[in-house]
Amino acid sequence: MIERNLGNFERVVRFLLGVVFAMWALSQPAMNVIEWFVTFVSLALILNGIFSRCYVWYLLDIDTTQKGKRSPSTTIC
Repeated sequence: MIERNLGNFERVVRFLLGVVFAMWALSQPAMNVIEWFVTFVSLALILNGIFSRCYVWYLLDIDTTQKGKRSPSTTIC
């Protein structure tokens, strides 16, 4: 299992976008390839928001959590 790599703001944005996309795709009268793709992407966004892990960010070595940042008191002048 990978470590958490999404910050709180990004988690909320991903979760909300996932819910909006899922509502749109599931409200369509007929599910074709586009709607199924959007449903899959929305599920991935919702799970990213819940578990705060993103495998694409892991592959690109991106971390948006606060643990990687230094506080001003720890900088060396």
